[in-house]
Amino acid sequence: MQDVEWNRMSAGLSGYIYMFTTSYNVPIEFTSWTTGRCGREPGILFKLLLIHTVPLTGKRVQSTKKSGIPAPREIPQSISRERVSLRDQQKSSTAKKMVTSASTSSLSTLSKHSRGSVKTKAETVAFDKTLLESQVRELLAEAKTKEFEISKLRMELQRHKGKDSSSEPGTPEGNSEIEGTPAQSGDIQVLVGELREKNGRFQRELATLREENQALKQKLITLESSTTLVTSSRKHSVNGVFPDNTTSDAVNGSHLKTTGDTKGSPLHSSESSEFEKIPSLSDSVSSSIKSVVPSGTVKELSVESLTDRIQKMEESHHSTAEELQATLQELADQQQVVQELTAENERLVEEKGLLQTSLQQQRERVELLAQQNESLLQRLREQAQCNEAEASRASRVAELEQRLAEQVESSRFEREKLVDIQQQLTGSLRALEMENQETEIAVKSLKEEVELLQGHLEGEKVAKDEAVRKAEEQRLATEALRAESASLKAQVEVERQKIAELKAVQSASDNTELQSLLKAAHEDRDKLELSCMELRQELQQVEADRQQLLERVEKQEQDHKANMLALEEKNSDAENQIKDLKETIFELEDQVEQQRAVRLHTNQTILDLENQIKRLEENKAELEKQIKAMNKQMKDETEEWRRFQADLQTAVVVANDIKVEAQQELRTLHRRLQEEQEHSARLASELEQIQGARYTVTYKLNTGLSSAIHLGSQL
Repeated sequence: MQDVEWNRMSAGLSGYIYMFTTSYNVPIEFTSWTTGRCGREPGILFKLLLIHTVPLTGKRVQSTKKSGIPAPREIPQSISRERVSLRDQQKSSTAKKMVTSASTSSLSTLSKHSRGSVKTKAETVAFDKTLLESQVRELLAEAKTKEFEISKLRMELQRHKGKDSSSEPGTPEGNSEIEGTPAQSGDIQVLVGELREKNGRFQRELATLREENQALKQKLITLESSTTLVTSSRKHSVNGVFPDNTTSDAVNGSHLKTTGDTKGSPLHSSESSEFEKIPSLSDSVSSSIKSVVPSGTVKELSVESLTDRIQKMEESHHSTAEELQATLQELADQQQVVQELTAENERLVEEKGLLQTSLQQQRERVELLAQQNESLLQRLREQAQCNEAEASRASRVAELEQRLAEQVESSRFEREKLVDIQQQLTGSLRALEMENQETEIAVKSLKEEVELLQGHLEGEKVAKDEAVRKAEEQRLATEALRAESASLKAQVEVERQKIAELKAVQSASDNTELQSLLKAAHEDRDKLELSCMELRQELQQVEADRQQLLERVEKQEQDHKANMLALEEKNSDAENQIKDLKETIFELEDQVEQQRAVRLHTNQTILDLENQIKRLEENKAELEKQIKAMNKQMKDETEEWRRFQADLQTAVVVANDIKVEAQQELRTLHRRLQEEQEHSARLASELEQIQGARYTVTYKLNTGLSSAIHLGSQL
């Protein structure tokens, strides 16, 4: 029975801790308790729970081993400190990122609102409405989760009440638990010290983040004031009418400030709620340590106080939900009114713009007619001057005709001269082309001869190489023969020595065998002398052939050098001739181009003079027609000008009346818009108060959860 009860208790505690981590975004390292599955160290919170729930008896230890729940291990102080420092760095970095994102969002909204157009105002109001609706939805979702958690806590409390009523206060298990607490007080004190250090660090980080948030709010206020000053200084008059938009800009600035505050407050409150979770945990742990040895009556009182607190939290939660729904409805109504007012304001602005454009068009038309009148007067004056200059033009035309006839006659003579020069140049060019062709043919023949001589030279080089090779072979053969003759001479000397020895032996004794040997030696000597003579003759013949080949090679080299020099001289002469011919061709082409340019210039001058005469005649006819048309147009325009003056006077009177009415309507609309924006600012402040109440509710829920966990650990 004890094992089953312990398993149920551990399962309930694990469910509490999982629900706590998911609902309050506590880091997983802080509450992880399984070592076999996750491979992590047990969290500090679960250590404390296990210390309070597991008694130091042999039976209970054996039951825990049988149940399969791993016992908590001791964490080294260095590892725990490193993890704490890493968590501190991660939380500080996330908090800074949230602050910077909030500041950037507020600055972006500030830059958007500073543009000051009516459409952007309507868009920002709609955006604020959607943002508030999303915040209210989030609050409602969180409220539902809190209700679900409260119902779970109620069920657990009822279950624990049933267990407390069934168990007696004087059991041996309770006594053993009370006796085992002094032995565990040392570990609990160490864990409490670590939690207090963490709490102090988190409090300091929270203070720094609040200071940064305050500084960012101050910067945002200064930016709002600077943008309002810039927009107010940029206002200018349109056609003498100054637009009354200063009040709307001020209202826009106040609206921006309220929206920025509503956007910034959730960030600050969320940060504070995240950092306030840790003190609540440490307080719960310290309270659990202080109440290690409670009595039965204290347990019942704590359960009753917890139920009362849960009921109070439910009531406050329902009231806040109703207030949020009411504020949401009021915001929707106010938003609809603001949209209607903005639409009406836009319509009036459009009507005002149409009236101003029509007035501007009338003014432009008046200016245009005045300019046309002045231009007509100027034309009349110019026409009088043209009539006076017409007589002088007639004499100039006669002079130009006479000069034209003279130019035509002189150009005819010059054309004939140019034709003769062109014929001469073409004849000389053809002769030069013939000479150029002949020189090209000669150059080709010379190139062919050079190629033939180069072929002969290559053949002679091959023959020379062959002769050199043969001479080298003959030289090697002669050297071999010389070596052979030297060896034969040595053999002859040896044979002579043998013969002398044989003669000495023969003189000593007459022996037939020695005589036969002597004869054989004489025969060998004769043969060797004959072969030596033949080799000498062959050597002399080879030397003679070698000398002849060397003489032939030298002679061919001299002939080749002479031929090459002659060919180079011929080639240089041909190249010089080609250069001279090219220069003469270029000079002739330049002369031809110059003659063509002169001819074209003369033709162009003749055509220009003819065109000038035609244009003068056409201008004369056009001026006569224009004078007649202008006289008729002046009469029509004077009548139209009188009619336009009468129409303009009536239009100015009507425009002034419309302008006065539009200004009055604009003032009333600005006043109504300012009242509505003040009302929306009040609603935003009420919404902030409601959000503050929400965060207090979350804090109370945190404390209630910690007390519930403490009660579970006691049980």
